[in-house]
Amino acid sequence: MSIYKNIVLLLFFFPLLIWGNSDSTAFIKHKSKLEVKPYFVTQNLSLKLRGNASFVTYEPGLTGAVGLGVSYKSVGASFGRSIYNQKMGELKNKSEYFDFRLSFYGRRTAFEVDFQWFIGFSLTDFPSDLPLSFKEVVQPNLDLVNYGFNFYYGLNRKVSLKSIYKYNELQLKSAGTVIIGLRQNFIKLSYSSTIFPEEILVDFTTGNTVGTENEGDFFTIIPMVGYQYHLIKDRFHISPFAAVGYGAQYQNYMSDSKGDFKGFREATALSVNLPLGYNGDKLFYGIIGKYDQTISDIQTRGSMDYSLLSLKFFLGIRFN
Repeated sequence: MSIYKNIVLLLFFFPLLIWGNSDSTAFIKHKSKLEVKPYFVTQNLSLKLRGNASFVTYEPGLTGAVGLGVSYKSVGASFGRSIYNQKMGELKNKSEYFDFRLSFYGRRTAFEVDFQWFIGFSLTDFPSDLPLSFKEVVQPNLDLVNYGFNFYYGLNRKVSLKSIYKYNELQLKSAGTVIIGLRQNFIKLSYSSTIFPEEILVDFTTGNTVGTENEGDFFTIIPMVGYQYHLIKDRFHISPFAAVGYGAQYQNYMSDSKGDFKGFREATALSVNLPLGYNGDKLFYGIIGKYDQTISDIQTRGSMDYSLLSLKFFLGIRFN
């Protein structure tokens, strides 16, 4: 597993923990209760399934979505839908993407509920020892639903998570904080042919027909620990964050070559994001670059790597 690599990445942020404390506890709370935030997000989802000796990678390609977020006090909701898809790989399908989120941000507490739905994937990596003709059997037309919640709590009272992510208050001095949290998510995969690399090889060597209308459920819960530093210059900020976690994933999926599987497997998580922006009295805007990865054991010696890279641009308007 890659938990050791993730821990090393987190250690790079440890000097900020020493340097990033501030003597100030000053904040400015914006008077507006209602905020509207249109946004554009471009992202790339990658689902890599590794078997004993081979792997397959599915991607919907580089997608772009527009959406609208509305916040009242500390509670917010947003909805987005894809408007374009850059097809990738050798088997190219049109992809659609929907995103819905609910959030609550206090000064030190953050709670997010998210729902994502991807329809249509492209096949970017394929076992090298299979003929091109076999790719017609293994179609990458996945239907992937992902929903869950994230909970984070900042240990340093001098850091405002609202100032970093929601902009409904302004932190006046730079400071950093250790953040602890819990990530829970549920992935449901629907596929018309097998998606596991070992089954692809078995079906090819035996001549069996791959199964149809298969599905898999993957429920993950992972405690997280990380660090965020909120660097402020006037009303501009840049706030790097990194966290790692180790937990478990419950799996329930159909497997043609090995039979149905139900059980628990180890799972690790890595989350890195870089928010930057301007926090004005009437207008606020910014960019959030984000990378989330969850790796879990699967089958006998395989793994599932679910990673999402995104870049979000937003412009917010306050109403008194």
